[in-house]
Amino acid sequence: MTTLEPAAVTADFDVSTVVRHDRVHGSVYTSPEIFQRELDTIFRRGWVYVAHESEVSEPGDYLTRRIGTDPVVVVHGRDGEIRVLLNRCTHRANKLCNAEKGSASSFRCPYHGWTFSNTGALSAVPMREGYGETFRQVRSELGLAAVPRVESYRGFIFASLAAEGISLTEHLGRATTAIDRLLALSPTGTIDLRANWMKHHHRANWKMVVENNVDGYHALFTHASVYDAIRPAKVSHIPTKVDVVVRDMGNGHSEIDYSAEYRKLDEEFVWYGRIPRAKLPKYIADLESAYGAEKTHDSLVVGPPHTLIWPNLFLAEMNIMYVEPIAPDETIAYTTAALFPGQQEMNQRMLRRAEGAMGPSGFLIADDGEIGMRNQAGLAARKPDWLVLARGIETDTEDETGIVNSDKSAETPQRGFYRQWAAVVGQEI
Repeated sequence: MTTLEPAAVTADFDVSTVVRHDRVHGSVYTSPEIFQRELDTIFRRGWVYVAHESEVSEPGDYLTRRIGTDPVVVVHGRDGEIRVLLNRCTHRANKLCNAEKGSASSFRCPYHGWTFSNTGALSAVPMREGYGETFRQVRSELGLAAVPRVESYRGFIFASLAAEGISLTEHLGRATTAIDRLLALSPTGTIDLRANWMKHHHRANWKMVVENNVDGYHALFTHASVYDAIRPAKVSHIPTKVDVVVRDMGNGHSEIDYSAEYRKLDEEFVWYGRIPRAKLPKYIADLESAYGAEKTHDSLVVGPPHTLIWPNLFLAEMNIMYVEPIAPDETIAYTTAALFPGQQEMNQRMLRRAEGAMGPSGFLIADDGEIGMRNQAGLAARKPDWLVLARGIETDTEDETGIVNSDKSAETPQRGFYRQWAAVVGQEI
């Protein structure tokens, strides 16, 4: 490979110096300047997942989250509207709310006591007479800054710090099929994400964390201990023996899709340990009541998605993960179980499975966390300059679902991720 130093990250940054069709430059994971450009373009211009409607279902409910590194409060206002407000007092910039979640009709700044309604309006100022008449004239302009665009798709709330841009529907594109696939397993067509979030501090770049989630090549190696500890997989993970595809869905969204293999087997719950219907009578009855026997059977055969929704949301079968970038080599990943309203028996099983895979002592997340840390550590050796993403490039094909490859180990999802990355990060600012 030729040695090539990346161009300086300026307003006219040439993204081709760090991303090519089959490789990426190591600096995309280490450069503070590139990290800042990601914040300015990906996270401050585009759509970012921030919360689920179930988490703020009642007036007064709120959550504190980040869009990139910008702190925000997702709040269900007293007027019934869900807003995303910047978590910064308009007086002297104190971070207004520190609790991760709660219920409140107002937020009071701990510095000077300025108080804001949960709609964002400034409602009280201690000793306000000291500000004079000028302040009274501008008081209405001193409410909390609101994120200008907030939209949801079937309960998943996304926000954009940019006042203008493509719609959420345009952003999601084909990825709506993954959300639909998950919700087809719920008798109410909804999920509940209030089981609390497991948090993992990854000593790795945020892209290392998310692109690994749709990497079908690493499982037999990184997760070898899992295969040693459990029964043989119900569906072989050897790409040549199963009908499985990896898919670039466009717009940076990608997935590993077993649905064709599962339909070929035509057996329910292969994705869930082949649990018999008899152990979940209420769940089965409620599904069939909602959707009919045929659609219920198909949903239970196909199961949930394994899909990355650009840039920070991962539908990990019956788990939901989102990430927050902290620094070029630091990321927080949040994971919780997707629960079905009114399905206590099913939900208890999903909680235990989430803990086993993604909990502090989970089989999967610990392996991935260590690999990410070792990837980041390896980047300290700055040669060779490039990371190779060429696996399967000659066998990619395109159909109505996107760019697909029937070799699970192909790096098709990663190539799609960086096509979108280059398109967004390389834009003029």
